[in-house]
Amino acid sequence: MGTNSQKEMQVVVGADDGHDTIKLCHGWDSATQTWRYGYHKSRAVEGLQQVMSMGGPGGAGGAYETGGKRYTVAGSQNLLQALDTRMEGYPLSDLNRTLVNHSLAACGLGDVQVHLITGLPVDQYYKNGAPNQELIGQKIASLAKPAQRVGKGPALARIVGQSVISEAIAAFYDALIQPDGEFNAEIEALIARRPIAVMDMGGKTTDLVVVAEHGSSVYKDQSGTKDIGVLQLLDQVAESIKSEFRLNDNPPLPYVEEACRTKKYELFGEQVDVSQIVTAACESYLERVKNFFVSKLRDGSIVGAVLFVGGGTALIQSILGPTAFESIYRGKRFIAIDPEYANARGMWKFGMYILDDAERTIEAPAATKGAPAKSTRASAVESV
Repeated sequence: MGTNSQKEMQVVVGADDGHDTIKLCHGWDSATQTWRYGYHKSRAVEGLQQVMSMGGPGGAGGAYETGGKRYTVAGSQNLLQALDTRMEGYPLSDLNRTLVNHSLAACGLGDVQVHLITGLPVDQYYKNGAPNQELIGQKIASLAKPAQRVGKGPALARIVGQSVISEAIAAFYDALIQPDGEFNAEIEALIARRPIAVMDMGGKTTDLVVVAEHGSSVYKDQSGTKDIGVLQLLDQVAESIKSEFRLNDNPPLPYVEEACRTKKYELFGEQVDVSQIVTAACESYLERVKNFFVSKLRDGSIVGAVLFVGGGTALIQSILGPTAFESIYRGKRFIAIDPEYANARGMWKFGMYILDDAERTIEAPAATKGAPAKSTRASAVESV
């Protein structure tokens, strides 16, 4: 397996730098049997905003300068008109770089050398049946550009090495590889007999990846990406609340997220029931995900199981329950524990157990690993 030594305290970090949230995984605590996570909403405004934190858990924002632009990352400032991350080119943007750097610092990795592993949706990661090395290189180069904090705050992490993998493939690694690097026997036995589909329900898109037998490749024609995301679901809830209660504007996104969690919306100091609005939006979203699944896999009888991950999975499970996914696939279903972190955990496992020691401890800022490497412990999925 290798020693997994980390030269000069280099820390492997899996960063699912999504359109809705930046989720980080930077280790496994074997003593407490818990993951080391970081979580920050992908919300920032261009320019400098004068904000004050009262010290609460949601108050940690910050101002940054990168690429000749300045950004203020929103903490608990719910009324800031955050930039829409669903813009074209977000993975290579100054905004993305700002949010990733902020999230690394916010989870305690300030002034720490990290090997950063990020992802791309399947339709961007692959091109003509092989990893899209041009785009992968551009993402690595973007995150290697300098970013500086404006004003006081924790030091930023030092990104000394990078890798990029397909996001849904990262979720497959998470299911296959246990925290200590050993294989999950059930997943290993399944993938030996039948393909496994991974449905990653994210902020902007839903990825469907069909991993071939033995994890040897990805089935191209049965895999893809669709613009069906949690942010669209939240937009629908916001519009319905505005219409139902005759408001002048859509409620702010953080308020809508709270309404989805609690089924209540605070209006003029009173709690009103919005459970029907939330449930209807979730059912509509789930129907669109189902249609996407059917367009690629029909009834799904050709796969041995479907793994559900991502923020959309977490939201649907919390509102409609785990049986809601039966409408998509009636066979063996796996819902990842903390599904919103599945990609980040899989990226961390890739860095720890698939990359070899030399690749993981390169110190030059330009250190890259554009495509998953071969390993004696696990074969990386490279082609379609």
